This record gives sequence, C-alpha cells and structure tokens, in this order.
Amino acid sequence: MTATKLYVDGGTRGSVICLFDPQRDKKIVKKRTGNVTNNDLEYLAIIYGIEYAKKYFPKDKLTIYSDSKLAVNQINGEYKVNGDNLIALHKKTLRKLTDNITIQWVRRSFNPAGIHLESLKGMLK
Repeated sequence: MTATKLYVDGGTRGSVICLFDPQRDKKIVKKRTGNVTNNDLEYLAIIYGIEYAKKYFPKDKLTIYSDSKLAVNQINGEYKVNGDNLIALHKKTLRKLTDNITIQWVRRSFNPAGIHLESLKGMLK
C-alpha cells in the first residue's frame, strides 16, 4: 500500500476550496455557492479531498492535511462539534472516511493548498 498525501484548504474570499495533489503536481480550486462560513469551507475541502482520494488513490494509505485545527480536531474526536451546519458536515465527513484515510493538521505555512489560495487573493471576489 502506497503512502499518499493530499493538502486541502477552504477560504471565504471567493468562497473557494483548494486541493493540492503533490503526486500529480495538480492544484484544483472550486468555487462554492450559497451562504458558507470559513469552517464550512474547511470541511467541504476535506470532504472533496476524501472523494478525490477514493477516485484517484483507492488502495493507498492516505493522509489529508488541512490547516484548520477546528475541523481536524473535530473529525479526530478531540473537539466537540457545535452548530447545525458543522454537525451535518462532520457527520458527512465521518460517513465518507475509510480506514486507509487519516486527517491531520498542518501549519498554514506548510500547506500548499492554503499557500495557493493566498496567491489568488486579488483574483477571488
């Protein structure tokens, strides 16, 4: 089983999520619609990462890195989940997780997905 890494981030500037796949040197930015908070976007980025992993790396042992301490610690059972919107996203995330996928926190300065979103600041509205 190959060890694979994905990096994700979500940001309210432009209501976008970003995934960086270092194996394929691919950055994907997706715009979200509706009334979403930063924490919603962080969860949506993780969910997208899980779906992407299942499609492109179904047999790999995979770690998804996010710079959202809140989302990562909630998913890993270390923080309580509050608010209907986060409870729903948390449940959806846990339903999609498999034994070969882990979610881990990474500093923003070491998150290529977050760095890429920062570089797009002027273009996202």
